[in-house]
This record gives sequence, structure tokens and C-alpha cells, in this order.
Amino acid sequence: MTTIVAISDSHMATPAGLSSRLRDALKAADLIIHAGDQTESTFLDELKTYGQVVAVAGNMDSTALKLSLPQRQLFTVEGKTIGVAHGSGAPAGIQQRVRALFPEDPDIIVYGHSHVPYTGTVKGSLMINPGPASSSYAIIKVGNDTRVQIVHL
Repeated sequence: MTTIVAISDSHMATPAGLSSRLRDALKAADLIIHAGDQTESTFLDELKTYGQVVAVAGNMDSTALKLSLPQRQLFTVEGKTIGVAHGSGAPAGIQQRVRALFPEDPDIIVYGHSHVPYTGTVKGSLMINPGPASSSYAIIKVGNDTRVQIVHL
């Protein structure tokens, strides 16, 4: 079983501004996903000292981050394919817009942008929005089955 902690929309210069509860969860994770809007490269650089990080660019990220990070990522953990993208547009319909970015039909898709925590299934993919890092995050346990918990701070 692999434990993933997913965050998005941190909108701060360093992880020091995150709650101590979230920082502890990040340090204990096997993998960290940041679904965009880290805002500054200093945040991402420091986050990488906590453990392995998969990150994508968000619309509010600095130009340097937008140039260095992909718009989407696709990788495998414990035999499950996981997609990561930030998302765009209004909160209404964001799950469908993000799902359309992944014609590969991943098992799990992590996204952000709307600042609204969400778990649900769209066209066979488990969609997870951890919400803004200032108020929530997701713990995703991937193994024979997948379990998701949205933690509200």
C-alpha cells in the first residue's frame, strides 16, 4: 500500500505557511502530489525536501514554474494509473473538463483550481480535488483497492 498526500492551490512562497498537521502528513507520505498553483519555485523546492513530489503547473504559478512544470502528468503507482492536472475555468463542470485531458483513462485523476474539495467518479476515473492547501488535503491509499480521505484543517 502506497500513501499519497495530495495538495493544490497552496498560493504561498514556502511550505512553512502550511498547517503543522499538513506538513507532518507530507513528511510521512510515500509520494506527494501538488496539483498546481504552488505560486513560487521556492515552495516546490522546499516541498521536495519532504519527499518525492509529482507536480504540475497552475494558472497562478510564476513564469519560471509554468516553464519548468508540465501541464499534466501521468504515472503508475501499485498498478494504478494516476493523472495530475491543475484544471481551468469556473468550478461548474471542472471535473468533466479535467477528465477530458486524459484520454488514457487513468484510474485516478488529481486536480485543483476550483478550491472545492471533491471525490467522485467521472467516466470510470476516480476524480480527487484536495481543495486549497490552506484548508484541506487528500490522503490517497493505493494498493489492491484505493481509499481516499479529504482532511479538513
